[in-house]
Amino acid sequence: MAKKKVAILDYGTGNLASLEAALKQIEVNFYLASNTKDLVSADALILPGVGHFHTAIHKLKSSNLFRELSNVIKSGLPTLGICLGFHLLCQSSEEACEDTGLGVIPLKAVRIKVSNTKAYKVPHMGWNNIEKSIGNSLLLNGIHKENQLFYYSNAYGVMATNQLDCSYSLYSHERFWVASLEYKNIKAVQFHPEKSRGQGTQLIRNFLEL
Repeated sequence: MAKKKVAILDYGTGNLASLEAALKQIEVNFYLASNTKDLVSADALILPGVGHFHTAIHKLKSSNLFRELSNVIKSGLPTLGICLGFHLLCQSSEEACEDTGLGVIPLKAVRIKVSNTKAYKVPHMGWNNIEKSIGNSLLLNGIHKENQLFYYSNAYGVMATNQLDCSYSLYSHERFWVASLEYKNIKAVQFHPEKSRGQGTQLIRNFLEL
């Protein structure tokens, strides 16, 4: 795994310390990618999960990364989107309705709305179990059902859907939302594996070993 070059997309929207620490723990050879040249030598790509949708899209476009990034992912580069990174891979997000996402996943991120505001808070912050898995998840390989507990920090998410012909999992926050999905060469998670203890580290390892 140490020989694989992993590019972390740098769109200047948040602290990457937790992700970098998790990758160092499993001895991953990673670097920050902020231009198209940085993507050329990557064996895998991670879109980190902190920041605002509009700010991230604006950064990608101003650095001329937006179109090339979409092309590189469509060409088959193994890609992992985390939280905001998941939303950027989608068609759009209600966090910034005026912007379009990369569109490599045919889904949309929407604002989480709950009716029982005493039981369910927005943003959704804290630990939550994966409650349903559809298909054979490679991301969750080796993580026993009782350990499929991950850390979330999000006010936007992707609603549960049967539109995708792929493996995915669901978590519940008053209703079902997509926790993870595996769509072609693209893997995406709503939670933060880099903040989810050993099970999160195992998920990252699974992605890099695919």
